[in-house]
Amino acid sequence: MVGVYEILKRLGEADLDDLVEAAYREGIPLPVATRALMRLIERGEVEVICGVTLRYKPR
Repeated sequence: MVGVYEILKRLGEADLDDLVEAAYREGIPLPVATRALMRLIERGEVEVICGVTLRYKPR
């Protein structure tokens, strides 16, 4: 099973909707994907980019 970090790395930079949609296609349910994203942010492995929308980018 592909992890959320690998999906985000493949996307490069994505908003939450794009990331959750890609995770769902890989078989990761929405609550699991968002929880994994928040843990990645807490560990500093994902950068939050604030603009018109919030976007996420792997470090």
